[in-house]
Amino acid sequence: MTPHFNFSTFPILETPRLLLRELLPSDAEAIFRIRGDHQVTQYNTGRPYESVEQASDLLDAISAAYDDKAEVRWGITLKQSDGQVIGMCGYNYWQRVDQRASVGYDLARAAWGQGIMTEALRAVVWFGFERMELHRVEADAEARNTASLRVLEKVGFRREGVQRDYFYAGGAFHDLVLFGLLRHEFIA
Repeated sequence: MTPHFNFSTFPILETPRLLLRELLPSDAEAIFRIRGDHQVTQYNTGRPYESVEQASDLLDAISAAYDDKAEVRWGITLKQSDGQVIGMCGYNYWQRVDQRASVGYDLARAAWGQGIMTEALRAVVWFGFERMELHRVEADAEARNTASLRVLEKVGFRREGVQRDYFYAGGAFHDLVLFGLLRHEFIA
């Protein structure tokens, strides 16, 4: 059995096409291109980024949260590329007592429709169950974000409910679909 994850060394995950690695300050431009794209962020709370500094601040926050042993998020890269980050995927929080954590992700528009996020999310969920010893992984998606809903279902997440009019953005209220995946459902 692989030892329990303790944040001592940042874990690198590999899939057939992808390398998921630590996000670095040098990734700020790539993150800005992702988070600054309105089509990528249209279902997120908050506005698209307007500067590289916002991406740098996000990377600093991700690094600090990792150092605090609160979350772990990977930069998604294609193995057959220059190593540029095309997305992010990881755990936004980890409730150790309850053995549960929540995943979130972003992917550059040029990489949509290729199964990349499904592949990355499977690796991240596997890591959660095997190395973080999770019992449950949670996720949510804005109800109109059909691509994200499909990704979660392909990985095995089950819809558990809808938080109606959960957040206000763009002059309207939006529903949030809640998902959960239990260890025995994923391994089976």
